[in-house]
Amino acid sequence: MDWRDLVTIALAGVCGMVGGLFGPVGIVLGIVVGAAAGARWATRTDRITALERRVAELESAPDDDEG
Repeated sequence: MDWRDLVTIALAGVCGMVGGLFGPVGIVLGIVVGAAAGARWATRTDRITALERRVAELESAPDDDEG
């Protein structure tokens, strides 16, 4: 569990509280929507970080063609 998971949980909680204005169904929908948005954000962030790390590895690797 990292900080992105905590952000996702917090977002689900906040959306659930806002959804509470519309009753019990709003609470459930708010939690589901908040968790989905948080998970999508966390996944996108992880993919971008992995891509940046891979690009840095490729840029720092020595070329086999030179020599």
